[in-house]
Amino acid sequence: MQLSDSLSTSTQQQVAILDSESFETLFASAEPMRVAVREGKRATKFAVEDGTERSDHVVRELTEIQIDFLLADDTRNQFESLRQAFEKNKLVTVQTKVRSYENMLILDMPHDETPELGTAVNVPVRMQEWVEVKPEFGELPPAKVENKGQSSTVKRGQQTSEESGAGTQRKGSVLSGVFK
Repeated sequence: MQLSDSLSTSTQQQVAILDSESFETLFASAEPMRVAVREGKRATKFAVEDGTERSDHVVRELTEIQIDFLLADDTRNQFESLRQAFEKNKLVTVQTKVRSYENMLILDMPHDETPELGTAVNVPVRMQEWVEVKPEFGELPPAKVENKGQSSTVKRGQQTSEESGAGTQRKGSVLSGVFK
């Protein structure tokens, strides 16, 4: 199921935090006061022989989002639900007015309690895109491996260690016999 298929047009006109698995709205009673999204990229730089710098590759930075929430009603329970998502490393989807950002992890959530706000609490929540690394296994062409017998990572199976034989045990340095 696509994220855009599951969202109604009324949801797309407001900022919402959704569960990444079920797309249920989280923190519905927390009021987002400001949303700042940072999407960026950088060009790699390297020095060449004449001392100048060159670039030949672009790296996409992870997306960061900061949402300043104002918790006004049922402050303690709202804060606790935010904190549980933070503690459990729950991945969320952030729906802004212009775009959806999937797989966001809450990095920090400091809060301000001031007399000017009364019983309300300001909680600026900072999130970062979560991209999980998936290891790849399979054949490498023998030309890319120094030892041709090591070209397959699949055929090796689970390895166990073995004890060293008498001929391969460490004998020590030249001075080891002097101090015995």
